[in-house]
Amino acid sequence: MRSDPDLAHAAARGNEASFAELVRRHQGKVRGMARRLTGSEAQGDDIAQATFLTAWQKIATYAGGTFSSWICTICWREFLQWRRRQKMEIEFDETAEIIPFDRSADQHEMRMDLTRALESLSEAQRVCVVLCVATGLTHQEAAEVTGWPLGTVKSHVLRGVALLRTRLENANVA
Repeated sequence: MRSDPDLAHAAARGNEASFAELVRRHQGKVRGMARRLTGSEAQGDDIAQATFLTAWQKIATYAGGTFSSWICTICWREFLQWRRRQKMEIEFDETAEIIPFDRSADQHEMRMDLTRALESLSEAQRVCVVLCVATGLTHQEAAEVTGWPLGTVKSHVLRGVALLRTRLENANVA
């Protein structure tokens, strides 16, 4: 079995089959990361697709190291671009009617699942937990992906995982 760096170098020379193998190997990780960052399967899949498109276009810039870290860095940047676009598209309509509704019954009847627990974390904690726990990057790799200091990433992972445990235990989720 060929290594990721070997496949990436072959892809940089135009070998589409090598890049397709990289996609097969890493698509689950990238899709999972993007879905967890966005909280949406559809938007996560769009970001994953954009990630691999960008990776194909920039495969010649891969300079070695873990391919997983490189592709997750691209995914992180695609997520940031998506988030910026979302913020620009949101406009407040002062003429819109606000219709209140009661979700308290649903909240008490439904158990909190992992997705909802992740959404309850701060964005920084969620990002670090997704990168390190769900995606499997090391703390160092997550720091390189986000551009945040290593200690900050470690702190967000530690606090985020602790909050997840507490919230999931309180919701009686195994």
